[in-house]
Amino acid sequence: MLTYLSLHLNKWKKRPGLALFILLFPLLVTILSYPFFQKAAEETAVPVAIVDEDESSYSTTVVMRVREAERLHVLSMSSHEAVESVQKGEVEAAFIIKKGFQDTLQNGEVEETITWVRSNESTLDVFAKEAIGAELMRISLNAKAGNTLEQSSSVSFEKGFQYADQFWEPEPLFQMDFKKGSSDDVAQEPVPLASWQMVTIALYFLYTWLVAILFLRTLIRDEQAGRLQRIRITQYTTFSYFAGHFLVMIVVGIGTFLPAAIALFFLSSTSLPVSAEWSGWTMAVLVTTLVITWFLFLGLGRKRWTIILFIALAVGSFTLTIADLGWTLAWPHSWIVYKP
Repeated sequence: MLTYLSLHLNKWKKRPGLALFILLFPLLVTILSYPFFQKAAEETAVPVAIVDEDESSYSTTVVMRVREAERLHVLSMSSHEAVESVQKGEVEAAFIIKKGFQDTLQNGEVEETITWVRSNESTLDVFAKEAIGAELMRISLNAKAGNTLEQSSSVSFEKGFQYADQFWEPEPLFQMDFKKGSSDDVAQEPVPLASWQMVTIALYFLYTWLVAILFLRTLIRDEQAGRLQRIRITQYTTFSYFAGHFLVMIVVGIGTFLPAAIALFFLSSTSLPVSAEWSGWTMAVLVTTLVITWFLFLGLGRKRWTIILFIALAVGSFTLTIADLGWTLAWPHSWIVYKP
């Protein structure tokens, strides 16, 4: 098997530039498309408006921290502009921090400090609500700690506030301990990718599949040139030959697809858990597709027309899946898009 791997390596050494270009083409495209990925990531974030009527240190802190939250695109507006943007559907929701916000929190109260404006069509503003609610709770508890320490000791309110705030970093000191339930009780929804990310992944998958299909021509050429027959005569078996070629096809496929997919998730600022989940799933689909392609190629007799058939199948899989024309379970690209 190692003999055939070294033979392929020697072939690539003769034309290293072309070999590297074929393998790294999706990665190069991803890197060169960085501005597009960055812009697309911003556009797919949930747009919300924040109105800071208090303009205090507390309200400024809330706005600053919410801006750092994932999946949110925060826009600062006036109260009138925010309500109008919600009505026009330009933002998912608006959050108005009322005047007196800081004084209210310092007095230990949290009710009616922020007004939440949304329309009936709003669906994704829950991300902003959770982020703002978390910061509101953080400041409120810090303020209560400051008041308690100021009343019971010589510690100033500000020192008590800062002392309490340190327990929120890097993670809150006190957290809810949730009991893990059975997956039979609650169905977990898969974490979705943005539509442009799915199309890009599908294109990378198509390119990698086509590269693997064209790689199969090596076996056809070896048989036509009589090399495979000589191997049968001298070694009495072709197992190592086919196993070596199969391994090369899988390695080439993974080496072509995985770097580009990782670069896509990194440049589009996709969170690490989501990146890992989708990278693992797409790699599993890719390897499964290559294995099926390999055995179909062998089963159909390793004929030249099978290459054309597989190319048509790969292009059709991409086209029919993106066009969503039905028969989704029949196409490898749809296995990626409709991840269970």
